[in-house]
Amino acid sequence: MRIISLLLLLTTFNGHAETFSELMGSLEQHDLVRSELNKAKSMLQKARKAGSWGDPKLSVSAMNFPKDSLSQNETMMTGIRFGLAQKVSFTGKFGKLRESGEENSKSQLADTNQLKREFAKMIWAFGIEKEKLVKELKILKENLSWIKANLKVTKRLYSTGKVPQQAVLDMQIRQSELKAQIDQNQFEQDSLKHQLTALLSSNKKLDIEYETIPWEHLSNWNIANEDNDFKQKSLEHKLRASDLKVSAQNRNLFPDVTLGVSYTKRNDIDGIGDFVGASITIPIPTSSSRYADRKDAIFQKVAAEKKYRNYLLTKSSNLNKMDNDIKDVSNQLKILQRETLKFAKSSRDVTAKSYSRGGSDYLELLRSELQYQNQLLKEVNLIANLKNKKLNYLFFQGDDLKVGSFK
Repeated sequence: MRIISLLLLLTTFNGHAETFSELMGSLEQHDLVRSELNKAKSMLQKARKAGSWGDPKLSVSAMNFPKDSLSQNETMMTGIRFGLAQKVSFTGKFGKLRESGEENSKSQLADTNQLKREFAKMIWAFGIEKEKLVKELKILKENLSWIKANLKVTKRLYSTGKVPQQAVLDMQIRQSELKAQIDQNQFEQDSLKHQLTALLSSNKKLDIEYETIPWEHLSNWNIANEDNDFKQKSLEHKLRASDLKVSAQNRNLFPDVTLGVSYTKRNDIDGIGDFVGASITIPIPTSSSRYADRKDAIFQKVAAEKKYRNYLLTKSSNLNKMDNDIKDVSNQLKILQRETLKFAKSSRDVTAKSYSRGGSDYLELLRSELQYQNQLLKEVNLIANLKNKKLNYLFFQGDDLKVGSFK
């Protein structure tokens, strides 16, 4: 077991510890984040395409050449025609389609920023867990030292016949339990590094310097602003995009026209010269395609409105519950620190003093030791739980979590 512990410590020291700022900065180049950002850029280009009238069409045609001679000088109607045509929309439909696409691109960009915040939240959570494990390890090591000291006392008392041999054995068992807990804690810390490395897709084993985390930021959980609730912003952009899509489809009920001009180069046998012409093409909207597209856009708008409204209601309800949970845990922690820990420590100290004089039973000593350790561990877990709850509140409220956003 000692060899395993030594190897674990050596691998722990090989882990590369990063500051909070360094880990947050690495999110800018995370593969998933960059992939989502490129998707937003792609959608912006599609929006510009949707707003285009399309390319003008140039045509060149040979007109009325005799099939036997293919001569240009035999008939008055023979000539080369050059034509230019362009689809034109007088309704502003394409502008609305472009704006709708741009809003969808902004929605995707908001989703990308939200993904960054989700990664940032996990980095915070890793820091909280690392701090908890380090504090637990300190408690276990201090308790192990306390047990070792009292094991010496127990052996002395056993040698004088004041305690049975079972007391020595039980103290040694308790010592072994603590060593096992310490080893488990170190394994959990190492596992945390592997998880952090996988989260950030790093080629090197990462660790977090939890001391560099701006813990004071969590203290302001109840005054966070909503400027970085990118999920809400994404839904807002989608709602605007659907509204613009409905507007575009309403205008699509009026067909676009294609305007064309032509110039025919002739042989001028009749002395009239070359010909020019113009054309206008208007599709007749008799198919159900336009009306189906309009209804589809309306249904999508209704769905977007319901999603947005439901999110706002759910967000408010969740924040109220989180606020209540934070106050509950905070109250438990205050009682524990103000009363329970003091009583548990006093109980252990009094029992240990009495035991060293042969007054208390060794089982009372072990109970008081375990009780005090459990209360210390409970304090560490409550502190971590409280930080996680504040972190969740900040995240759902829309705080930036100390991570930048793409524009």
